[in-house]
Amino acid sequence: MTNATPALLALLLVLSLPATTLVAADVGDGMHSEPATSLQETDHATPTDIENTTNRLELLDPVQNEYTESSVDFGATLAGGDDELRIDHERYVGIDRDFAEADDEERAEILDEAHAALGERIETLYEREQTAVREHANGERTGDELRRTLLRNYHEATALLSVLDYLELRANEVPNYSLSSAQVREDTRSLEIHRSPIQSQLAGTSQNIGTTDRFQFLIQTSADGYRLSTIDGSNYVSETTRFDNYDPTAPDQFSERSAPEYAGSLYPWAESEGSLAYTEAGRIHDVEFSDNHFSVRMFIDGGSGAVHREIQELSTTSLPIVHEETHEVDGLELERRETPANGPVELTVTDGSSAVESVTIEIGEHVVGETDEDGRLWYVPPDSSYELTVTPAGEDEGSTVDVSNL
Repeated sequence: MTNATPALLALLLVLSLPATTLVAADVGDGMHSEPATSLQETDHATPTDIENTTNRLELLDPVQNEYTESSVDFGATLAGGDDELRIDHERYVGIDRDFAEADDEERAEILDEAHAALGERIETLYEREQTAVREHANGERTGDELRRTLLRNYHEATALLSVLDYLELRANEVPNYSLSSAQVREDTRSLEIHRSPIQSQLAGTSQNIGTTDRFQFLIQTSADGYRLSTIDGSNYVSETTRFDNYDPTAPDQFSERSAPEYAGSLYPWAESEGSLAYTEAGRIHDVEFSDNHFSVRMFIDGGSGAVHREIQELSTTSLPIVHEETHEVDGLELERRETPANGPVELTVTDGSSAVESVTIEIGEHVVGETDEDGRLWYVPPDSSYELTVTPAGEDEGSTVDVSNL
């Protein structure tokens, strides 16, 4: 073999070695030797049935709830940049030269082994995510530490997507050779999930130096998975992962049946109200139902035959109201309108006759926002009972009511 071997080793090295990031960017990684690969032995979970809106994938009790927020984060940004630079440097330095000097057989070997190493790195991201979620559910990791782990995965997934593009580009230069298109699609989905809408918001806010903007969201974790949820403008966004709905060793359950039809049976309202988009990406079946006021996207794992990842974006005005309750505290009327499956809540604050603007709303000790000119605020509640505190503008102390979830 020619000089292709050093190039291959360089690329494999950067794909396989752990990142040397700042400690503050990812507290706790590697401190626990027991991987979270088989968290719970249960029947595969299916979405909860909900009337007049889409069904929703739920977590098993007990669930840990924690509000957190993302703002400019120099540590996470530098650590993310370290991951990306580490990968990009080795990808470009020497690889082009050595690839040009290799014959076609050596080039094919370079690409095969580099693609296999990329797959191992994708699995590392997944294991890191599982471990961080499990530790948060067990009270061993804070929400802020989990947020930093998700940011680290976001940045590394971004760099690995570039590596995958690079390998595809190089594959086109080798006669009678190509990377498996199904595997490339699967790799792409496996990396893109770490760049989901909420995680992209986290990354954008953490890097937006010069602004005081903060992005707030609710983290919910359990032994079987986790959910991130937030109110983004007029939309409710939730991203749920069920680790127990993933089986990489079993044969694809959809070799002889339709993944879109199965998805429609799990989400009948979304199927009937929206249009279908479907991509078979190796063992990941990427199904989406969407319309102007909602989007429900799911990654169905071929091995388990169940929904592994679910991303929902729903207009708050389209959600049905299942419960209304009014509280009176210190001359204020608080009307709460709850949506199904512990979804977002619309809160309206009045003084009995007119709306009260700029009232600070807290759940526990976390500020979830302020009422608008109509006295309204949408917020994402925890899945347990909680204290709701309202503080009118200009006042130092607020009034608190106890809220019990249905």
